[in-house]
Amino acid sequence: MDRGRWSCDARAVPDYYRDLATDYHWIFPDEIVSFPGVIGGTSIESREFIQSIVDALPPGAAVLDCACGIGTDAMALAHAGFQVTATDGSPLMVAEARRRLPGGVELLACRWEDLPATLTGRFDLVLCLGNSLVHAGSHKAMVAALSGMRQVLAPGGTLIVDSRNWELLYRQRPRIVAADRVRERDGVRSTCVYVWNIPDALDEPCLAEIVLLLEHPGGVLTHRRYPIDFQPFTPAELEARLAEAGFAVTGSSYHPDRGRYAVTAVAARSPVS
Repeated sequence: MDRGRWSCDARAVPDYYRDLATDYHWIFPDEIVSFPGVIGGTSIESREFIQSIVDALPPGAAVLDCACGIGTDAMALAHAGFQVTATDGSPLMVAEARRRLPGGVELLACRWEDLPATLTGRFDLVLCLGNSLVHAGSHKAMVAALSGMRQVLAPGGTLIVDSRNWELLYRQRPRIVAADRVRERDGVRSTCVYVWNIPDALDEPCLAEIVLLLEHPGGVLTHRRYPIDFQPFTPAELEARLAEAGFAVTGSSYHPDRGRYAVTAVAARSPVS
């Protein structure tokens, strides 16, 4: 969900979603943010790939959404009958998720590297969706985040991580990307616009300004602006860091001409040293 660099480096970087949390729903269409939701809805280009993994789970399997944001994926998984735990590094996002999620979902504010010390259960499936891992920051922090996810997997469990295709984005270098339609909720109409500032090299972070154009009852127009930075990685770098964290990659929906992709992985016998 493009959720700010709050996780493994949370002590050193700001929680970008502290302010964005209450407006975050505007990024998604109604069917994703409204009950019962859509499994994999925050990673819509990989939805079928994600659904195929979910379909293989036994009924009532234990699932962790460790980048839950405002709770959209966790809501859909709970509705499908899974035993869902939802965590997010942003306390304000967790507060928004609490408003949407049913009472049976355990919900906690937790950084990725703190998952093993915070959660007592182990999970058949761990999800890190919404382009969240890009906010881990450094190489070292990203490996620490993935290691935390591995340690809470049950034996034979699966991790699903998704990402923007950063190589494609840096190649196309868009400047302004607007939502495909105006959304209306509670009498307010909104258009979501991403304004990108993309550097020349992929190893340099880029900045997106999420701008919401809001039309209130009576025709009054306002806007709200939320700057968020990203530290991109390539699919090869993701797979290498998964290996460092003790995973073996088992599948991918990556295509060089698609804007997003997801990767599945299981715990390997030992991390890459």
